[in-house]
Amino acid sequence: MLSIILTEFQKIKRYHILLIGIIGMTLSPVLGLVTQNVAIEEARNPNFNISALVDSTIWNNATIFMPVIFTLIGGYLINREYTDDTLKNVLTVPISFPKLLTGKLAAIGLLSVVLGIYSFIITIIVGICAGLPGMSISVLISGLLYMAGISVCIYAAVLPIISLCGRIPGLFMGGSIIAFILGYCSMFFKSGLLRNIYPFLAAFTVIGFDTTSYINSTGNANVALGFVSLGTMLLISVFIIMISKKPVEPKTKHKKAGISLRPAQRERLKANGR
Repeated sequence: MLSIILTEFQKIKRYHILLIGIIGMTLSPVLGLVTQNVAIEEARNPNFNISALVDSTIWNNATIFMPVIFTLIGGYLINREYTDDTLKNVLTVPISFPKLLTGKLAAIGLLSVVLGIYSFIITIIVGICAGLPGMSISVLISGLLYMAGISVCIYAAVLPIISLCGRIPGLFMGGSIIAFILGYCSMFFKSGLLRNIYPFLAAFTVIGFDTTSYINSTGNANVALGFVSLGTMLLISVFIIMISKKPVEPKTKHKKAGISLRPAQRERLKANGR
């Protein structure tokens, strides 16, 4: 398993898809700062400081950037085994597809935490460049823990989507769109049972992040239900991995000597016994 994870990190360095994650995590604190500056006077936070910028970045990451970025990168890394036609060679090592998928998902989970920490560092740099006050050791420690925690929780929330898309070649783009929509919908669930069990909002509950100023929630968050929600996502992911005994092969044209054949040519080859 460790060798699979290390191999995936070696591959990641060669993929341009990682730039999307880096750009997205960079834009998140910038969006928080711009939103504060362009908002009307009544909507502005009069005490906007480093801590407020970190909180804004965490909210933007969890509802906009992280779901789509984690799903896109994760699905892309798995899909490369299909597009590069390396899956059939890897499975002869021998290694089962569920084990290969588990190793890839573990590597993507670690990468998610790294991207979260990177986002925190960029947030502090943006805050300093913008001249925001409130820098302190407590803000740095709490902000780092919140950012790492929300990265893990959001990854758990989208893990079933990544696991499912990993079984079907080319599906990761659609999965990324679904993850984005599900993350964005977090802004509309303010109270009730759905507020506590919706995975993306449960992520905030689990790490102890106060969402009141973002969605004007009217009820208290239930930590136990938050853990149950994310735990259910993990169980669903495990189930998907366990039944992934045989990957769904893409539909490709029959080829001979690297040249695509037309239907009529394939019929003649079959007739000649080739």
